[in-house]
Amino acid sequence: MRTWQRYERHISLGAVFGGFTFDLFFITGPDNIIDNLLLLAYLLLAAIIIVLLNVRSRAQMDRESRTEPLILLFVLQFCFGALASNLLILYGKSGTLGSSALFIGLLVAFIFGNEFLKNRYAQLRLNIAVYYFLVLTYVTIALPTFVLHGIGAQVFIISGIVSLAVIAVFLAAIFVFVFKRKEQRRMWEVSALVGIIFMLFNGLYFLNIIPPVPLALKDIGIYHTLVRQGTNYDATYEAAPWYAFWRDTSATYTAVPGKYAYCFSAVYAPGELSASVVHRWEQYDAAAKEWQARSVVSFPINGGREGGYRGWSNKAGLEAGKWRCNVETTRGQLIGRTTFTVVESEAAPALSTITL
Repeated sequence: MRTWQRYERHISLGAVFGGFTFDLFFITGPDNIIDNLLLLAYLLLAAIIIVLLNVRSRAQMDRESRTEPLILLFVLQFCFGALASNLLILYGKSGTLGSSALFIGLLVAFIFGNEFLKNRYAQLRLNIAVYYFLVLTYVTIALPTFVLHGIGAQVFIISGIVSLAVIAVFLAAIFVFVFKRKEQRRMWEVSALVGIIFMLFNGLYFLNIIPPVPLALKDIGIYHTLVRQGTNYDATYEAAPWYAFWRDTSATYTAVPGKYAYCFSAVYAPGELSASVVHRWEQYDAAAKEWQARSVVSFPINGGREGGYRGWSNKAGLEAGKWRCNVETTRGQLIGRTTFTVVESEAAPALSTITL
């Protein structure tokens, strides 16, 4: 007991960090059965521990001396850390950092912020706030992947309703094993907190702040020519300089009169999932200081290909200036983008070739 009190912060951080790193190098994708079974095991174990912690806390209410449930607290923090880190990886692969920074920030806060709640774990509402947030974020990935095989507002709403049903069963168990009838007010407080999280999550979704899980951009680039050869594409492009190691195609596109520019993308989707994506070509208007759409092309994609479902769009007559090609859902959720600067030239630039 004295060892726990002396090294409580280090032990707590160790539990969170251990949970965070335990699956870090093993999680592969939203449709991996083993990964999902592990996440479900964490959710079930966390639910059981929350019930046990509160049953134990209630049993010690009338005792003068109380002992800390060290193992239960440690395992709960480990589960919360593991769940949040796994979900962070899945959500982090979908969308762009800039468009999803707020939501990803919330997940990061749950990964490391729960350590600072160590003195409040006996407070039921805080446990359930973290737990329900993790349940909700998981269900919005699992249902589109394994059951509904699609994305969009309707799918998201159904997923939210399912998460409420799950937490309702959990709260019913809490009520049976922990609360007495005279303590119904506490249950209403917890239910109100769940409702707030649910509404906040929905608000983030309809503001397009939540990443478009389970979709993820695997590849994108701007090419000068694009020709399909069987199951592959032969393309030519201006190569990026050696120091721009994070991209293959150059951030500068040399526009030749009468020629098309091609935006090629590969979007990963789990097997059996079908959706539509949009290529939105935008030009930056320096006078208005905003991006303006110049062309919008929509096409369907199907899941199951590890390298992502490939699609393309083209645009002629690119004027000099800043451009970008956004890959979005039909609702406008950003899956990824490439930004480039167009320069005009009568002479064809030096091109490299690649098979996509």
